[in-house]
Amino acid sequence: MIKTLRLRDWRNYADVEIEFKEGVTFVVATNGVGKTSMIEAARWALFGTLGPTPESAIRVGADSAQATVELILPSGRVLTIARPITRPRTRKDTQPGPQIAIDGTAVASAELPALLTSEYKTDPAFLARLTMPAPNRDDDKPHTLGLENHLGRLFGIDGLRSALSRLDHLKRENERAIRGIKQTNSASAKRLADLSQLVRNTQASVEGLTVRLEAAQVRQERVREYFRFQDAHASWVAASQARHAELEELARRTSEKLRTRTTAAAVEETIRIALASLEQSVGTVRVDIAVAASQADAVRANRLRLDESHADCPVCRRPLDDQTIDNAHIEADNELATLEQRAAELADLEAHLTDQRTQLLELQDDLASMRALPAEPTHQDSTAFADDERDSARLAVTEVMDALVEARADATQAQRDLEAARYADQAMRELERLFRREAKLRVAIETTQATLDEVLETTVSPIATEVNQRWSGLFPDRGSLTTRADGTITRQVNGHDVPFDSFSTGEGMGATILLRLVVAHLTSVADFIWFDEPLEHLDPDVRRHVANMLSRITAGDGSVRQVVVTTYEDPLARQLRARDSHHVHLVDVRQSHASGSSAPG
Repeated sequence: MIKTLRLRDWRNYADVEIEFKEGVTFVVATNGVGKTSMIEAARWALFGTLGPTPESAIRVGADSAQATVELILPSGRVLTIARPITRPRTRKDTQPGPQIAIDGTAVASAELPALLTSEYKTDPAFLARLTMPAPNRDDDKPHTLGLENHLGRLFGIDGLRSALSRLDHLKRENERAIRGIKQTNSASAKRLADLSQLVRNTQASVEGLTVRLEAAQVRQERVREYFRFQDAHASWVAASQARHAELEELARRTSEKLRTRTTAAAVEETIRIALASLEQSVGTVRVDIAVAASQADAVRANRLRLDESHADCPVCRRPLDDQTIDNAHIEADNELATLEQRAAELADLEAHLTDQRTQLLELQDDLASMRALPAEPTHQDSTAFADDERDSARLAVTEVMDALVEARADATQAQRDLEAARYADQAMRELERLFRREAKLRVAIETTQATLDEVLETTVSPIATEVNQRWSGLFPDRGSLTTRADGTITRQVNGHDVPFDSFSTGEGMGATILLRLVVAHLTSVADFIWFDEPLEHLDPDVRRHVANMLSRITAGDGSVRQVVVTTYEDPLARQLRARDSHHVHLVDVRQSHASGSSAPG
């Protein structure tokens, strides 16, 4: 049960700590003081539920608020939960997690759900709905309690519910399979035979067209090769003719230079022979020039010695007369003149031969610069083709290829049709199996559902009986109540079931109080239940009966040890406390307490 609740900057409460005892506690105050705020703070601290905008609970002028609760667990340990609220600065901001301690030892906040489940033997969400009012009063109704799931966990019948869900899933899958098969018509034996023959025919057509395509491609390649040869040969002929014209021109120029007749075929050899002859001639002339120069040098040397001999013969050393000396000078001068003339003639001849050689070398360079003529192209295939066969061969390949593509598409479609027909024939047999399976699944679902309903009816029966008995005590002339496993409640009037939504406000509040109390008493170990202003919706007589019932609920041997009720029915609460001060307590919430820092007494 809840031992203390401390609020900091929570709506009207600046800093207050409220202690709760075992028994029934009436929290009394006029409207607007903060009774409901105290309930929502306890729910927020313990379960973290506070509606869509938790920051609205922060006291005006404060940046944050905090609710702290001390809870005595069924095991006797004390669980402390301090859960803050901050004003978000952006839309993505989330509220900080709680600070948790057990007997003063800090515990990770992630362990809280498992801890509550372990202590109270039920899901924390169900525990919150059972022990605290819903954040929205419209959701505080019997069918929102989650009774059926709680009973399933409590009595171990979740396996039946899981089996029923699995069976229902299998049944839906089976129904989808049946619908799919029904959309496919059954194939007759004749249609299967016709489709098989069509598949064979289309496959044969594909094979035949494949052979035709290969032949057409071979012929197209032969045509292409033939015209490639023709183009290459024409290019070679043009190159050959161009080279022959260049050689003819070179032969003409060579003939002019050499003054001898030569042809295009012989011009290269003619130039080679002429160059060789000229090289030899130039060599001979240069030898002759050297000989003439040597002879001239000898004549000059002899004449010099004659001058130096002083009338003696430079050879025999005999005396020479003047006439002999003069004749010798004349003979030497004549010989030297002849040699000099010979040297000049040889020099002119050398220049002429060198010029001829230069011109022949230019002709030889022109010959070397001519593009070489490649070998004449050859073609092994002797078949000749007409010009129009180049296009006809290409068109033949295109036509056969288009026909082959179409034939392959026909063959593929025929095969698909045959497989679909075979599948349809098999599917009809499969349909029979699915119908048998559907019947078995339907029986299994009906049996499981009946078992589940029976078990739930058995488990909810004590609850329904107890609720109806207590209802009769509160509303003796309003008909009997029927409580089902899913938490729905109806009231029988003149043989008709009146739904819960048609109950009056007081009747609905009374039924909700009874259901929460009975479920807590019979099916849980929850030892505290809080109500927010339940008496205000009841008629005066019923209000007294409910108040008396609440004041006695903790005095029995049930698990509920603490009931907290907020109300502005101050006189009634004080009357009940005066009657039983041991089990009934009063917390008088006043504005001074709400805005101050001391706990109310």
